[in-house]
Amino acid sequence: MITSRHDGFDVVILFPAVGQALNSGHFMFANATISFKELVSAYPGPLMLVSILCPDPHFKKRHHKRRVVQKPLVDSIVKNLMPGGQVFIQSDVLEVAVDMRDRFDAESDLLQHIDTIDPSMQCDEEGWLVKNPMGIRTEREIHAEFEGAKIYRRLYQEADYEILPKNFVSSLAHLSFRRAML
Repeated sequence: MITSRHDGFDVVILFPAVGQALNSGHFMFANATISFKELVSAYPGPLMLVSILCPDPHFKKRHHKRRVVQKPLVDSIVKNLMPGGQVFIQSDVLEVAVDMRDRFDAESDLLQHIDTIDPSMQCDEEGWLVKNPMGIRTEREIHAEFEGAKIYRRLYQEADYEILPKNFVSSLAHLSFRRAML
């Protein structure tokens, strides 16, 4: 279970949430697929957790290009995630969950599924986490489970320093140093 408190920012997709603020973060309206790289480059701290929770499924095939999790976003997340950082994905729509899973599984040289790191994280026979590791359920998650839907979850963790190529580690250290200077 993820129990530590994370300060940071949230990219909010629903209009009613824009303008709300918490003591530990800020909310803003942005298109994560387009703006993530710019937003994270301006963030002064290390990127330790990215969570993508029940994104719009865009069911029609011609609208799949509008899905949040696209290769450029995944590349940007993987490039900026600090060693030991985590990516949590969740959906109540199997097709969307599989699409997100496939995109992050494609980065298996840099990201490991949490059950390979922490065997105490229970997964079903298809590799989906049985429980929400965040400790707090979203309103969508509560509603979907109340309606009898299954929630599909995966948690990935950035590989250890030893696993990463040397040039990748040095670029992360440089990136982290430059952020500390901001």
